[in-house]
Amino acid sequence: MRAQIEVLALLQLVDREIREQTGLKQGLLSELQTKETEIEAKKREVEALTALLAEREKLRQEKDRIFQDEGKKIMDKRMRMNRIKNIKELQALQREIDQIKQRNIELEEALIQIMVEIDGIKGNIKAKEAEMAQIQSEWQQKRQEMQSQISGIDRAVSEAATRRQTIASQVAGDLISRYELIFSRRGGTAVVEVAGGICQGCYMNIPPQLWNEIIKSDKVHLCPSCQRILYCRPSAEQEKTA
Repeated sequence: MRAQIEVLALLQLVDREIREQTGLKQGLLSELQTKETEIEAKKREVEALTALLAEREKLRQEKDRIFQDEGKKIMDKRMRMNRIKNIKELQALQREIDQIKQRNIELEEALIQIMVEIDGIKGNIKAKEAEMAQIQSEWQQKRQEMQSQISGIDRAVSEAATRRQTIASQVAGDLISRYELIFSRRGGTAVVEVAGGICQGCYMNIPPQLWNEIIKSDKVHLCPSCQRILYCRPSAEQEKTA
């Protein structure tokens, strides 16, 4: 049984390597996802600004059309004035012209305000696009490096998995199942050595009788405190005493 548990200790080293490499991969994938999300958010910002620009341009064109139409109305009414002889009709027409002029002044102010806003949006779009281009350029190189790291991790995990299969084949199936359950529940430490009568997993003292039974190694022993599988490398004197 001691030999089986010592094989489990070797298996644990491989499993820890796989666990560590898998964790590194997950970290890299998470960073990739975070950065891609950030870049996508920048794209959406530019798209939103572009949509706003199109909306403001449409409004500018509409107000400009109204401004031009109102200008034509003024010209038409002035031409009519040349044909009107009645003073009251002339005064009424003049009031209409003055009202149109006032509306045109307001339209012109609104147009100027919209054009200022459009210029601001265009400047913002340009700045955002430049920022996004820089981020994408820097990220392109970084992403290639990270993808290369992930490929390396995948190869390392594949190699470790092959080693694991070879080692696991030397251990009884029920013992492997028990080991894997403890490994998953105890943070990647299922098999621990007892040194000086102390469990190296939880650092609690092992009862003397249990210590003697572990030295004999005729069955699997668990730590009373942390429930990990215990093993030891006793000296010849300890084996004789046991």
